[in-house]
Amino acid sequence: MNDNSCSNQQITLPPCGLLALGISLVAYISCQVGLFEFSIYYSGIILLIAGGIQIMIGLRSQQQGNSYAAAILLPFGFFWLSIIGYEVFPKLGFGQHPGSTAMFAYLTMWAIFVAIQFFGSFKQNITLQYLYGMIMVCLLSLSINQLREDQVFLAIGCVFGIVAAIIAVSTALAQFSEQWTGRYHRAVPH
Repeated sequence: MNDNSCSNQQITLPPCGLLALGISLVAYISCQVGLFEFSIYYSGIILLIAGGIQIMIGLRSQQQGNSYAAAILLPFGFFWLSIIGYEVFPKLGFGQHPGSTAMFAYLTMWAIFVAIQFFGSFKQNITLQYLYGMIMVCLLSLSINQLREDQVFLAIGCVFGIVAAIIAVSTALAQFSEQWTGRYHRAVPH
């Protein structure tokens, strides 16, 4: 493998991990908004599966030497699993929902983590910069919403979360397409 392909691999996330991240964001936003009566069950299942996928892909990326993808996907996978404990289980009647101050602190800490990733991504793909920026604003808005009575920051966080999910899914689909067309062009004789 030459240096160019190795460095190119370091600035992208595995497409399945990005797809799982986008799906997790949509499930979390639907859990926050309460779009449907039954959404909490489906949101919990989706977060569990997508978080597990992100952890597995993060571990696989670390084994393959792509520590950048592992540094993003592993923490996000554990974040979604923790959200199940904080948001989904209490709504299902298992345990208590943490107080608003605790959730503010928790979401703010994750927003700071994403901010570090955002500032670290300036030398990389601009799509990842947008993705991290949108997730950072989403988490900050949702954390501020924990301390306010009105739903203004919830709406802002949901909009930025949906945009981040669209960016993640479209980037994943573009990477899938690029990999598929690359294999197709190698397989077809010219």
